[in-house]
Amino acid sequence: MSSDRIGTTPMVSSVAASLGSDTASWPYARPKRTELRARQRRIYWRRRAIVFGCLAAVVAGSGWLIAVPGARAFVASSSKGALRLSHVRVPSLIPLVADATKIPGPVPDLPFVSTGQSAVFVRGVGLLGATPREASVPIASVTKVMTAIIVLRDHPLNNGSGPVFTMTAADHQAWTQAVANDDSSLEVVAGERLTERQLLEALMVPSADNIANYLARWDAGSIPAFVRKMNAMAASLGLSGTHYADASGVNPGSRSTAIDQAVLGAYAMEVPGLVSVEDHPFVRFPVEGTVASFNPVVGQDGVIGLKSGFTNAAQICLVTAARRKVGDQIVLVVAVTLGQPSSLAGAGVIDLQLLNAATADLGVHQVLSSLQPVAAVSAGWTNKTLDVYVPAQMSVVAWPGLTITTSLKTSVPVAPGAGRGWTPGTKMGIVEVSSPTAIEAVEPVRLNGFLPSAPPGWSPRATTTSTTASSSS
Repeated sequence: MSSDRIGTTPMVSSVAASLGSDTASWPYARPKRTELRARQRRIYWRRRAIVFGCLAAVVAGSGWLIAVPGARAFVASSSKGALRLSHVRVPSLIPLVADATKIPGPVPDLPFVSTGQSAVFVRGVGLLGATPREASVPIASVTKVMTAIIVLRDHPLNNGSGPVFTMTAADHQAWTQAVANDDSSLEVVAGERLTERQLLEALMVPSADNIANYLARWDAGSIPAFVRKMNAMAASLGLSGTHYADASGVNPGSRSTAIDQAVLGAYAMEVPGLVSVEDHPFVRFPVEGTVASFNPVVGQDGVIGLKSGFTNAAQICLVTAARRKVGDQIVLVVAVTLGQPSSLAGAGVIDLQLLNAATADLGVHQVLSSLQPVAAVSAGWTNKTLDVYVPAQMSVVAWPGLTITTSLKTSVPVAPGAGRGWTPGTKMGIVEVSSPTAIEAVEPVRLNGFLPSAPPGWSPRATTTSTTASSSS
């Protein structure tokens, strides 16, 4: 039984007798505490007083800590039962540059088609232009761009050829059916062995519908399951005018807009392995032999892809991607033409004209110069005037009329450089220059002089009181 529970009647009586008759007559008499117990109680209450005092200081000081501009949250640590507080104060940065800059000059007038729809997209910059009032229309074998993206995402080639597949009698029958339907196809026979790379080449170069279905079943187990993946990817990329109904584009329910396909085309060219399987005017297969690409402009004037298509419902469709030199930079430009009644060659001419006009309108534009101040430093404990600057010039590829944004993200070091303050050249954050679709340039911002740390005992309240007293006198 615990000693804290002593209190039986015999014990109380014996102790009361030793204290005298007056005490003995009190029915709730208790024994005196030992000296050890009294000392423990004193230590206990002393510790509680220390803890409550520290907590009171935290509550009293947290208000001005939170209210101070540029002040970080306090840091608390415990050592041997005592709470220690360290108030960390850092300066604030006030931007000196505009957060938006419009590239001077008139918006480009591009040679868009009068029939069907077109769009031009510059990777890393955004949509340069498109025909007005675009609608979601059938896109034929342009559908296969998304098919290739899904397969390569789920089964990357990693600079190899991927697994080897042995064709069956059922695969040969699927080819026979494609020929009977007058679909684009690649002949395969039972026992023929093809790698994943060869299947993707068959998908993108001769645009084989039977291979599109083969890859879809291999990837997802069934064509409907694969189509669900295609639509999920379209949604994740924000392609609101795009919906897929099959993996090949034979179904007119596979629909999109020129703008959506230009965005997707730029995305596709970043997928590892895709350029290597479709940037060919000719490809050779074990049974079919040498087959030519349906893309009429691949290999011309920097063109590295991407995909053509034709059905009665879609008419001629062509997505063309090319690398072009703008200033000292290489950029990817994607032109898309849908619903053309002429020919693939005619669609190729339209896309090349759009690519040439787009390249002519692109330029490298300086947004920030080298050593330009981008923010002023504000610290309540000093009157020093300091700035932060960008060490190097910041430029973007853009066209006239495009709006470029500049944003400053601070990350001031909590611990001053040498203990006395922040030394010249200290990185105080980064500045980002962005086009509508991507961050084009990032540079650190650095302090242009020495900034002392807050002196001991400094507080914003003391500064405010001192300033008020000085002004009233």
